[in-house]
Amino acid sequence: MREFLGKYLPSANGRVRRSQVCTYTLSPDRHFIIDVHPDHPNVSFAAGFSGHGFKFASVVGEILADLVEKACTDLPIDMFRLGRF
Repeated sequence: MREFLGKYLPSANGRVRRSQVCTYTLSPDRHFIIDVHPDHPNVSFAAGFSGHGFKFASVVGEILADLVEKACTDLPIDMFRLGRF
């Protein structure tokens, strides 16, 4: 990394003041969780995307929009429901 900074961003190649590892989240079965909150039906959520959730952002956004607007979706999300645990 320091070589990259020195070559391409020389002004950023200073003393490291702080670093942090990204959070890597997985569900117990390693599949996403996409559902409506069981106690608060006006709350929809998606979680557990580990390091590759960005690839699914468009379809997850569509699912969450459906859940928020209609409380259901035509897309097959049973395998992602919270109740599977």
